[in-house]
Amino acid sequence: MKKVLLIDVDGVLVELGDGPFSENKNKKDFFLNNKPIEGAVDAFKKLGQLYDCYIVSTPVWSNPYCWMEKRIWVEKHLGRDAYKRLILTHNKDLVKGDYIIDDTKNYGVDKFGKKHIHFGSDTFLGWKNVLDFLLH
Repeated sequence: MKKVLLIDVDGVLVELGDGPFSENKNKKDFFLNNKPIEGAVDAFKKLGQLYDCYIVSTPVWSNPYCWMEKRIWVEKHLGRDAYKRLILTHNKDLVKGDYIIDDTKNYGVDKFGKKHIHFGSDTFLGWKNVLDFLLH
């Protein structure tokens, strides 16, 4: 049985775009048009061979387009079946898993109870560090 790996979207799989996040997060097409973080797509595919991967993200509640755009972004960049693994929640600690890759401790990550791989930290600066940890 594969271990369950939860992967955040914003700041982990997706670059948040130019300009201040707080000013742009409510605009239509803000999430849809962002690019993948370097190495994210390849890492997702590699990790999917060894782990049962789910994408866990907190939508911007004040932007109703955000929900749809995150789902479309996932399918566009990670593949047709990946969107079926997208979980949108404000409480990530309610999702069961062995690991969570997230760039913050917000939205329940601090209460997750298992291993938090803090993306962007000194230990897990980028996808290469994450892969080195999870694949070895």
